[in-house]
Amino acid sequence: TAIAEAEVEYVSKKGKLYYIKFPFVNGSNYLLIATTRPELLPACVAVAVHPDDERYKNYVGKEVIVPIFNRKVKIYSDPDVDPKFGTGVVMICTFGDRMDVKWQKKYNLPIIKAINEHGKMTSAAGKYEGLTITECKKRIVNDLKTMGFILKEEDIIQNIGTCWRCHTPIEILVKMQWFVKTKAIADKVLEWAEKIKWVPEWAKNRLIDWVKSLDWDWVISRQRIFATPIPVWYCENCGQTIVAEEDWLPIDPRTDSPKIDKCPKCGGSKFRGETDVMDTWMDSSITCAVHAGWPDDMELFSRLFPADLQPNGYDIIRTWDYYLMVRGIILFGVPQFKTALINGMVRGTDGRMMHKSYGNYVEAREVIEKYGADALRQWAYASGATGSDIPFRWEEVDYGWRFLLKLWNAARFVSLHLKDYEVESTKSVKLHLIDKWLLSKLEKLTDNVTKAMENFQFNNALESIRQFFWHVFCDHYIEAVKHRLYQKVDLESRLAAQYTLYEALYRFLQLLAPFTPHIVEEIYQRIYIKDKGYLSIHISPWPKVNVNRIDEKAEQEGDLIIAIIAALRRLKAKMRLPLSAKISQAIIYAPKNYHDTLTKYSDYISAVIKSEKIIVTETEAETGYIVEEYPEVRVEIKP
Repeated sequence: TAIAEAEVEYVSKKGKLYYIKFPFVNGSNYLLIATTRPELLPACVAVAVHPDDERYKNYVGKEVIVPIFNRKVKIYSDPDVDPKFGTGVVMICTFGDRMDVKWQKKYNLPIIKAINEHGKMTSAAGKYEGLTITECKKRIVNDLKTMGFILKEEDIIQNIGTCWRCHTPIEILVKMQWFVKTKAIADKVLEWAEKIKWVPEWAKNRLIDWVKSLDWDWVISRQRIFATPIPVWYCENCGQTIVAEEDWLPIDPRTDSPKIDKCPKCGGSKFRGETDVMDTWMDSSITCAVHAGWPDDMELFSRLFPADLQPNGYDIIRTWDYYLMVRGIILFGVPQFKTALINGMVRGTDGRMMHKSYGNYVEAREVIEKYGADALRQWAYASGATGSDIPFRWEEVDYGWRFLLKLWNAARFVSLHLKDYEVESTKSVKLHLIDKWLLSKLEKLTDNVTKAMENFQFNNALESIRQFFWHVFCDHYIEAVKHRLYQKVDLESRLAAQYTLYEALYRFLQLLAPFTPHIVEEIYQRIYIKDKGYLSIHISPWPKVNVNRIDEKAEQEGDLIIAIIAALRRLKAKMRLPLSAKISQAIIYAPKNYHDTLTKYSDYISAVIKSEKIIVTETEAETGYIVEEYPEVRVEIKP
């Protein structure tokens, strides 16, 4: 079958470079040509040298004889010849590569078809007819050696064009095909490429480089069985092309006749249906338009087109993204999408692309059965920046699962302390410093996560949420308010803690909803559906930042108090004291500028760490346990 330029993948392979003698027509000397494809000698129609190559200037315009086939061919001077490759002399064959196509057109050279559609040599190859390309190469090389035409051969690494799907080497043949005139709109594609938002930015350059490198139009016909038919017939009498009218569709010319009685040109009544089918990218190249309702619902189309987002891997920028732009510009005058979100590929644990043929793949079902979908989703979001390849690591999935366990346990803790909580009772709640501290930081987290999501930085967004939830909320805040929740004396203080837990957990669920939708929904249904009123958290609005909650002073003072509490808890553990154990006093050695805050909240510190007394004093040299976040502050415990 024919394939498009975009479907050709170039791979490096070991090969041989053969130095072959081409005798001059008049004289006993010869021109030495280096080629990797002696099997194309039967299709050699010319040879070429670089115009500035002093070695061959006197030979331009003369003729040499193609060995074995005894065909006279002319020597041309062309600037596209690489004088540093081989001998600096190249065969022009029909066709060895894309440059041969260019030269054939440029010099109006004859076309000799030496290879057929089955990869076998044609009658143009003489005694080699019927051989495969590989067999022909071996036979011709042996014959050239026997006849004394090969001077030497060298090992070489060559770039070979292959089919992207089956990796079979491709050949350029002469055959009628259907094309879309993409070269004619290349400038428009480049112009629109600059207007589209590409995430990440480098993806734009990949598209631009591809468009600039294209030599040919887009061949859209394929010699396959299963694909969209090309709705065309040909009059058997005059060859007139009959294209189906829109109201004939759907129709298959391979089995159906055209809905006309006579050829509009000659009046003939016999028609031959097109047997080729369309490139699959012809279907994919209108997906954005079809999803928006085209051509059936133009009212919907007017609202949804162009698409806000086109997500795909970087491996199909040159196909899907390019073809969407081409068809959009041709049909609608604009590309079919505003933003292209480009993702990377998954790599196996061995570092190579995850691929079935490599045996390094892991089935999603295996991961989901062991860890659940939400753990797998976290790995996908958090493992790399947008557009970069992401390695699969079981450790990352396990970390995601452990985070879910932490989330579930925290939600259970919160729900236990919300049994007597009523939302209406919190209208005039008086928050403590630590409550304000958490809620202020949570608003800033919401702002950062929102910006990261809007910029498609999903890894940054998820990691920010996980770190905040695990360390700020669970490790610090919950531990700092447990004493307020368990006591039944100061109900106002308990209510403030309940309110903060209720608000904070719901905010975490909102932020985590795109990442871990299943566990978030379960927690929402158990705790929040009655008060929030949404059937599902996934139809609730994304949280907006409440600037009234942002309190810089509370954050500054809260950071200090939380750091002191954390240091005293670590010191307790170091002294092998249970965290619930009461102590006689805790001493805080700190510079004077901290004393007002520490004294103001000393009762709170005392209640959390269960100390009968808190002493705040100036730092003494080498005394006490250093507070990590405030190295100028030290703490000490007296059991």
